[in-house]
Amino acid sequence: MSFVRELKRRNVFRVGGAYLIIAWLLLQVSDTLAPALYLPDWFQSGVALLLILGFPLALFFAWAFELTPNGLRKEKNIEAGESIAPVTGRKLDFVIIGLLVAALGYFAYDKFATSPPAPQDSIRSIAVMPFINMSADPEQEYFSDGMAVELINLLAKIPQLQVTSRPSVFFFKGKDFTIAQVGHQLNVDHVLEGSVRRSGDEIRVTVQLIRVSDDSPLWSETWNREFENVFEIQDEIAGQVVNALKIQLVDELPHAYVTDPQAYELYLKALPLFDAQTEASVSNAEALLLQLLAIDPEYAPGLVLLGKSEMFFAGWGYRPMEQSFERARSYGQRAVAAEPTYSGGYVLQARVAFVYDRDLIKASRLLDKAVNLDPGNIEVLAITAVLKSRQGDHEMRVEIARERVRLDPLSGQPYWSLGHALKLAREYDDSAKAFREILAINPDTTAIHAAIGESLLLAGNYQEALAEFDAEPIDGFKYYGRAMTFHALGDDDQSDMAMEKLLSLGDTDNWAAQNAMAHAMRGENDEAIKWLYRGLELHDQGLSGSQADPFFDNLRDDPRFDEFLKELYSGT
Repeated sequence: MSFVRELKRRNVFRVGGAYLIIAWLLLQVSDTLAPALYLPDWFQSGVALLLILGFPLALFFAWAFELTPNGLRKEKNIEAGESIAPVTGRKLDFVIIGLLVAALGYFAYDKFATSPPAPQDSIRSIAVMPFINMSADPEQEYFSDGMAVELINLLAKIPQLQVTSRPSVFFFKGKDFTIAQVGHQLNVDHVLEGSVRRSGDEIRVTVQLIRVSDDSPLWSETWNREFENVFEIQDEIAGQVVNALKIQLVDELPHAYVTDPQAYELYLKALPLFDAQTEASVSNAEALLLQLLAIDPEYAPGLVLLGKSEMFFAGWGYRPMEQSFERARSYGQRAVAAEPTYSGGYVLQARVAFVYDRDLIKASRLLDKAVNLDPGNIEVLAITAVLKSRQGDHEMRVEIARERVRLDPLSGQPYWSLGHALKLAREYDDSAKAFREILAINPDTTAIHAAIGESLLLAGNYQEALAEFDAEPIDGFKYYGRAMTFHALGDDDQSDMAMEKLLSLGDTDNWAAQNAMAHAMRGENDEAIKWLYRGLELHDQGLSGSQADPFFDNLRDDPRFDEFLKELYSGT
C-alpha cells in the first residue's frame, strides 16, 4: 500500500482540513473578542502560534491513533477487520462540510454585512458634549470639562470616527438643548453625554451614547473609581463607544497619555486658562504647567501646551520672539522624545519651523508625521491647510478648510481659515461669505470687518468694502483698508490721508505687512519693498502668504519681490 493511500485510509488529510478550518474560525473569533475584552496586543499572536504548533500534532494523532467504539486506540494495535476508518472518514466529511458552511457564512457576513461598503458611508459621527459637574464644589468644573476634552482628543484619533471639535460642542455648554438640535447643528449621528462627581480622591463618571435619529440610548455605564484611575476610565469609554458603533478598527484602540494624578489635575486646570488667550490667563496656565513638569517632566501634552504658551507670548509681543520660539521648539522636541506617538509634539515643531524658521520643507516633513499619527486632529488640519497654500496648492487648502468647518461648524476659526483660503484662491465672493459666518458666531472677533472688507475690495465691491473698513475698531486695519479702497475708487486725497494716519500710529512696526500691502496696491513699489523687508526683519506673520496674496499683484514683475520671496521662504 502506497504512503499516500495509507494517509487517506487513516483520514490524515480529512483531519488536517478540518483542523485548518477550525483554526481559521478560532482566529476570527479571537480577533473579534480581543479588543472588546481589552486583551493585550500579544494575545492574537499567541493564539496563532498555538494553532500553528497544534497542526503537526493533529496530523500525528490522526496517523498514529484511531477513534473506535472502544475509545482511542493506537493504529498498530488494531486488526484489519476491526478498523472503522472508512466510517470515521464519512463522518469527518460531514464535519468538514459543516465547518465549510460555517466559515463561508461567517466570511459572507463579515464581508457584506459588517464591513464598510464605502469610505464615506463607513464614517460614524459623534459629538462629545461638555460633561456636567455634579460635584458639591463648583470649582471642580475644570475636571468635568477636561474629561470631555480628553475624550474628544482620544476619539478623534480613530480614523473611522468623525468627532466634532471642542469649540463647537462647548458652544452648547450651560444651554438648554435637545439631542435633535445638537445633531442638526453639528451634523452628527450620535451624541455622547455624561456627568462627573468628585469627592476627594473618589470619582463617579456616568456616560451614555445616544443615537440622534430616534433619541435612543445605545449604551450607558457608570464608573466608580479612584482619581488615579481616570486614564483607565477614558480608555474604557473610548472602547465602549467603538463597540457600540460597531466600528472595525484598522489599528489598535488609542489610549490616553498617562501621568501622575496630581500632574494631570494641573494640566486640566491649565487648559481653560490657556484657551482664554489673554496675557494674564496664559501666564497663569504657564505657572501651572511648570508645576506639572516638576512632577512629570515627560508628560507630552503638558510640554506641548507650554510650547503653545511661548508662541502666544511671542506672537503678541509679550516676550522676545527668538527666546520664545526656541523654547517652544525645545518643548516640542522633548514631547516627541517622551511620546513619539503624540502628534502634538510634531505639530508644535512644525509651527516653529513654519512661522519662525520659514522652512517649509522641514515643516512639511514634521506635519506628515503628525498626519500619519492623528489624521482627524483639527490643529493638524489647520496648519496643513496653511502649509499647502504656501506651497501653491490653494485648492487643497480650501478643501482642508471646508473639512475643518465640517468638524467644527459653530466655531469662528475654521471659517476664518476658509475665508483666507478662498481669498488666496481668488474666490472673493465666497471668501466674504465665509468671513460673514464669523459675525453670526462671534461679532467681536478681532479684525473680522477688515477681513470682510479685503474680500469685498478684491471683488470690486468698493462701497461695501469701505463700510466694513469703517466698522473696523482697530485703527491699523481701518486705515490701511481705507487707503486701498479710496485708491481703487480714484480718490487719491482720501487715500493719502488714510496712509498718513496709518504711518502716524505709535506702533508702526506692528503694521509692516499692512503698510506693504497698501503701498503695493497703490503702485508705490519702492515703499512696498521697504516695508516687506522691515516685516521680514520683524518676523511679521502677516507676510507669510505673500507669494499668493492678491494685494501684492503689482509687485509680481518686480525682481526685488522675487528676491524677497526667496528670503521669506529661505528654508525651502
